[in-house]
Amino acid sequence: MLVPDVKSRPQYQQLRFDPSGRFHLFVGQGDGGLALLRVRPELPESAEIRVIYTGESLTGCDLSEELAGCGWRQLKVLTTQVAALQMLDEVLEQSLMGTRLYVAGSEGFIGAAEQVAARYNLQSDELQREHQGSSARRVFCVHCQTSQDDVTTNIVLCRGCGRHLLVRDHYSRRLAAFMGGMADAEVPGCLPELREGFG
Repeated sequence: MLVPDVKSRPQYQQLRFDPSGRFHLFVGQGDGGLALLRVRPELPESAEIRVIYTGESLTGCDLSEELAGCGWRQLKVLTTQVAALQMLDEVLEQSLMGTRLYVAGSEGFIGAAEQVAARYNLQSDELQREHQGSSARRVFCVHCQTSQDDVTTNIVLCRGCGRHLLVRDHYSRRLAAFMGGMADAEVPGCLPELREGFG
């Protein structure tokens, strides 16, 4: 159900080094490693840079070895997205004014990283996002407030309340998820055709 021009949908751009920052934190997941590899030659040797990366992704793209081979002074490779986000939280807790955050990966991962950044009041001009890899969605059930990740179809069974949810194009930045509402609310048992939509 991709509706063009939905204003709530996140807009992504290619990562670019921001010379106004004092400390630069790059966080990548799966295919997002491609963005980190691309931006690496732009980075001045004098810049204070830290990199957090996890190869865990739906696409199976793990660029850990390639990233390790391109000379990052402070690179931490983690096995799971949860561990990468936890380390992001720990690093931001110690960060000072002038921190710039660069995030690359799937929409769900970017949204989760944005939620961590919001706890430390990073502003939009201090955060860059580049979508790489799967377009699978994180879906928030408007009925039971449960979220589930890696949804690739227009209809998903909520793991919280068991309702069939229609995956909407409306995106909540606060929840870092697309909204899911009961797909057969008007005619119980009558569901739209199941389609792959966000692989």
